This record gives sequence, structure tokens and C-alpha cells, in this order.
Amino acid sequence: MNKKKCRAEICLATIFSTQALFTPVKTLFLLHFMMQTQDISFLKFVFTFASFVFELPSGYFSDKVGNKICLVCSRFLMIMSLLAYCMFPYFWGFVAANLILGIANAWESGAVDSYFLILCKQFEVEYSSLKITIKKISYLFNFTLMAISTLLYSINPFLPFWGTIILMTISLTIIIGMPKEMESTRANKALSSNFTQNSKVVLGKIVHNKCLLWKMFYTITCTAIYILNFEYYTVVFQKAGIGEKIIGPIYSTFMIINALGILVYQKNNFLVLKKLLLIVAPFSFVMLISYKVPLVLLAIFIQQMSFSYYNCDLDIFIINSIDDLTTSSYYQSMISFVNIIYRMIITLIITASFENLSFNANYIGFTIILFIAYMIDHVLQRRLKNGH
Repeated sequence: MNKKKCRAEICLATIFSTQALFTPVKTLFLLHFMMQTQDISFLKFVFTFASFVFELPSGYFSDKVGNKICLVCSRFLMIMSLLAYCMFPYFWGFVAANLILGIANAWESGAVDSYFLILCKQFEVEYSSLKITIKKISYLFNFTLMAISTLLYSINPFLPFWGTIILMTISLTIIIGMPKEMESTRANKALSSNFTQNSKVVLGKIVHNKCLLWKMFYTITCTAIYILNFEYYTVVFQKAGIGEKIIGPIYSTFMIINALGILVYQKNNFLVLKKLLLIVAPFSFVMLISYKVPLVLLAIFIQQMSFSYYNCDLDIFIINSIDDLTTSSYYQSMISFVNIIYRMIITLIITASFENLSFNANYIGFTIILFIAYMIDHVLQRRLKNGH
């Protein structure tokens, strides 16, 4: 494998592992088989719980036996999950499918970046820039898949799932054919400490990295609010008088807007636009509760760009903070584990807030919280540049 082939295979293996073909119709599929709202909520809980439980063990196992093996297992489990949806379309079949998918998600979270990072070091490829390129291509590819997803579903509810199985199989085939990790890296992994010792070392690295802790706290706070707000777009659309026929096309543009957010993050000459985007982003919630169509659409555009910007910023920051490839999978799994816990806490707080405060009051609260968070981040970034 040469440098060019390394970039191409990593790119293709990542892009074809997408779930964008079945995700838009997943809820429709469950409702088609007489699942109730409470059933769908339970299935989401099963997925989250499985990801949570297997997050740390999967990262430790990846560092011990090799990231490629775990990545192959993850892709295989994803295919098994999709097959369960197709072959056992009833409640317990869906439970099994979400359980397997949650485990697959946990196995991938630590292994994928570690394996690709090791390969890139081996073939002298800059993984950070490659990951940004992959994100942009993935968003555009996913936009195409989401656009045809409902069409395939209307022909046959199982088609989006079988299409995803084909894409996952292609990704799995590419990964199987990719090189193994360097012998020296695998040898170091085999000699690494036990689970408890690794936990202490890795958690110590995270806790003592104040920049990483703040980046996680700041980014997860912002993205968690944006993710939860996504569920309330329909409420805003209804109050703004936006018809149901227009909602679908609006949602389909999100992937393209996300790609623009990555472009803004990547380009250094967009510095003014970056600052403007992050300053204006908190006030997008005020725009939403104006319930005026132009402002609502502008707010959604700003939020989707900000969401992809923040996610990319955190991903690249975490990759650049890795200083030991022998524990890189567990390091990323530990970060993901902490993120899940914090995101769950934010979700509970916001859920309680919506139960006790009005819709508009919550959105004003989001504006205040995000603006204060941005100002603190702005001050901290300036202090870091000045060497404090």
C-alpha cells in the first residue's frame, strides 16, 4: 500500500459505513410494524445502554488485541443488526437489533480513529486533514442517500435496510483487505497494563488536560442543546405556519449545511466568518421563537453549521491530543464514556426544564447559556494564545 491508496481506502471504508440510508425511515419502519411511541423510546434506551456498558471494555480490548480486529467485528455486528431488523420484524427482534447495534457502536468508537491514525503514521499521511476531507464527502454522500431513502421505503420498507447492508459489506471488505497494524505497535499493546491500571493512567491524562476538559465541556454543552432542539423543529414549523410538505426538503438540506460548516472550520481565511458564526449561533434560538419563516430558516442554517463545526473541532482536538498509540483506543473510549454521562445529565436537565418552563422561556435560556459559554471560551482561547 502506498500513500495515495492509504488515503483512498480509509476514505471509502468510512464513507460506506454510513447509516444515512435507513436512519430517516427507521421510525416509520417501526410504526409500520405496529410499534408504539413507548416501544420506540425503549429501543433507543436499549441502544444507548449497550453503547454505555461496552464503551470502556471495547476500547481496552482494542488496545490489547488490535484495532483492526475490533473494527472488523464492529462492521460485522452492524450488518447482523440490520439483518435482525429485516429477518425478525417484531418487538424482540428490534430489541436484539438495537442491542447489537449499540455494541457495534461501542466497538467502533475507540478502534476506528486509532487504527486509521496508526496507518496514516505508517504511510506518512496527515490524518487530521484527511478526516476533515472525509467528513465533507460523507455529508454530501449522506445527503444523496437521505434523498432516496424515502423513495426506496415507499417501494418496499426493507429496501433502505438491505441497501445499508450492501454498503456496510463493502466497507467491511475494504477494511479486511487493509494492512495490519505495525508489529512494534501490536507488541507494545500486548505488554500494556491491565484494565484497572489503564483506567487510572488514561483517566489521569484526561483529568490533567485542562484544555481537553474545557473543550469537551463546552462542545458537548452546545451540541447537546442543538441535538435536543432538533426534536422541537416541528413545533416551531407548525407555529411559523410552515407546511408539512416543505418540512421534508428542509431536513434534506441539513447534510449540505453540515458540509459547509466543515468547510468553514477547515479554511483559515474564514476566520472572520468563524467568529461571526459562533457569536450569532446562541441568538438563533431567539430567531426560532420569532416564528417568522425567514428568521426560522436562517436560525436552522446557523444551528446546523455550528453543530458540524463544533463536532469537527472536538474530533480533531481529541485526535491531536493522543500521545500514546498503545492506549489510544481506550483513551478515546474513556472520552466517549465521559461524554455519554455528561450528555445524559444535560438531557435530564433540559427535559425537566421543558416540564416546568414555557417553550419560549427555555429558548431564551438556551441563548443565555450558549452566549455565556462562548464568551468564556473566547477569553480562555485568548489567554492560551498569550501563554497564560
